Amino acid sequence: MKPSHTTPYPTLRLRPGREYTLVNGHPWLFSGAFETLKRLPRETPAGAVVDVVTSEGEWVGRGHLNANNSLAFRLLTRDRDEPIDQAFYVWRTQRALTLRRLLPAQTNAYRLINAEGDGLPGLIVDRYDRWLVAQFHTAGVELQREVILAALTQAIDEAEGVGSIEGIVARDDVKARAREGLAVGGASVIYGLAPSRIEIAEQGIRYEIDPLQGQKTGFFLDQREKRARVTELARQFASIPSGAASPRTLLNLFAYSGGFALAGLAGDPMLRTVNVDSSAPALELARRNYTLNGYDPDELGADDAPRHRFIDSDVTRHLHSAISSGKRFSIVVVDPPAFAKSQQAKERALHAYAALNELAAQVVAPDGLLLTCSCSGAIDAQEFEGAVRQGLRQAQRTARFIASFGPSVDHPTLPGFNEDRYLKALLLAMD
Repeated sequence: MKPSHTTPYPTLRLRPGREYTLVNGHPWLFSGAFETLKRLPRETPAGAVVDVVTSEGEWVGRGHLNANNSLAFRLLTRDRDEPIDQAFYVWRTQRALTLRRLLPAQTNAYRLINAEGDGLPGLIVDRYDRWLVAQFHTAGVELQREVILAALTQAIDEAEGVGSIEGIVARDDVKARAREGLAVGGASVIYGLAPSRIEIAEQGIRYEIDPLQGQKTGFFLDQREKRARVTELARQFASIPSGAASPRTLLNLFAYSGGFALAGLAGDPMLRTVNVDSSAPALELARRNYTLNGYDPDELGADDAPRHRFIDSDVTRHLHSAISSGKRFSIVVVDPPAFAKSQQAKERALHAYAALNELAAQVVAPDGLLLTCSCSGAIDAQEFEGAVRQGLRQAQRTARFIASFGPSVDHPTLPGFNEDRYLKALLLAMD
């Protein structure tokens, strides 16, 4: 059951009217919202739990405080009788596990804790079969790291049996830690044992991931629904008479471990795929994933040309080459890294998205599909769509939007908390 206790915490008073954001569902307060942060006892550590009250003394919420950061307060609970202890973290983890039971049964990899979306700001925990990979982004969760680790294992043991989790990896290489005054380091095993390679399954597709050195926590779990859609689309393309969108090909840009291409092959094993990435280790991982799923990465087609290609190249350079040589693809997937991680970088990033989509649009075959993504938190969905429209206009291509993607079951967000909706994706049918 949800714990119910009353525990005293330091209390901070807000300026008049500054409780508005919390009362209306937003989980953050900036330093300017408080009457003063100088009244804190000197021994109060960054990340301490505090209570927040209105200018008239009415209790509003409880959360982590970092007076050294302009983003000073992150809400943990609106329940005054809920202490922030191990039982609190167990309860939040149990609630997160319940939501993840809505995921497809054919996957053993998912985001278990999605920070504010699961009521645990600053904490990211991804599950890969019997292992967890955690990121502690803020001083608050860093301060309670050991309590959180104990809660994670307790909640999962109670739900699934003791020993369900064999190891936990901490990825302290997240640059966001620096803004909180935390050290930015590397990856380490902080509980049990963890291998350097883990095999996971998603919708019947097998992937090998690297929890210690791989991008993010080892895999792009947030693209699951888009990969599933690509599988469906490739299957449908396979049933279309060969004149309409021929040849059946998929171009996977910023390919990393080949996820979108393998998703396409799951729908159409005869699909020809091209994976482009500027990281040779990523492409080698993609080749291993092809083999893991029964595809020969060096297979030749009937025309003696490679059925699958793994190209170590800058994506922009590759697209210019493909345009010059007149290459066209049935499905093109554009999944770049974040172009804008701050508001200062927004305008330049929007121009970059427009330029990238201008090039990508030119290599989509008539009646083909373009799936284009952005993981830049500083850019909202409307701004991203505007950049894509500009790219289409510059490419002199027309298209129809046929799908957009938002939060998924294992990446929940809060109503009104747009800052958390970093991932945007649009699916277009090209004319």
